[in-house]
Amino acid sequence: MLQDILSTDVFKLLLVFARFGAAMMLFPGISSVTVVVRARLLLALAIAFLLLPVLAPHLPPMPRDPMSMFILIGTEVTVGIFLGAVTQILVSPLDLAGNTMGYAIGLTNMFTFDPTTQQQSQLITGFLNLTGITLVFLTDTHHLMLRALVDSYGLFTPGQPLPMDDFATTLLRTLGDSFVMGFKLAAPFLVFSVTFNAGLGLLNRLVPQIPVFFVGLPVQILGGLALLMVCMPPIMYWFLRHFSDGIGAFVASE
Repeated sequence: MLQDILSTDVFKLLLVFARFGAAMMLFPGISSVTVVVRARLLLALAIAFLLLPVLAPHLPPMPRDPMSMFILIGTEVTVGIFLGAVTQILVSPLDLAGNTMGYAIGLTNMFTFDPTTQQQSQLITGFLNLTGITLVFLTDTHHLMLRALVDSYGLFTPGQPLPMDDFATTLLRTLGDSFVMGFKLAAPFLVFSVTFNAGLGLLNRLVPQIPVFFVGLPVQILGGLALLMVCMPPIMYWFLRHFSDGIGAFVASE
């Protein structure tokens, strides 16, 4: 009898860990290469162990055959990957906005390593990603990610067929909203770029002897950085609001 209870608890812990571990590998900030994989898995295991008494009533009994067990664990991993992918898409507006800003103010060729996207990116893109992820943790918005994982057991019950159509629809809708949000964040810089380059073109027609584009590049960079200083607070505010609303769709209302 004791052996059956222990095996059931270990199986339920494995189920919770499968969903949390898959999500932790993709959550923004935690999924960075600066965080070792072992630390992510240990964090997911610790959270799963703490939440096991709360989530145990939502978990099915251990299947009799190994194939059913593997299928059940696979569905839990799929749900975790889905929730992690949603959070990654919700962060993508910063990457799009940073690239657009770099093109607008003439800093396209300045590259640096971005620990968030784990690749070489434009300087402004890396700055926005690092600032945005830092604010997510400073404002405790990352608690929403964990809350969404816990409440996902009410949306995606373990042992039930996965709504793959809803998964695809949600990912596409989130991707579209994030794409629009990225251009909204970069809208002031698009206006600045069009206005500034139109003025340079007009000045070049009036005074063709002066290399206005060569002279205007430092002014463009300085004006763009000044505009970034002014627009940085509202950009981060709208990003956090977009991120919170996207994650909040998976959080059960009290």
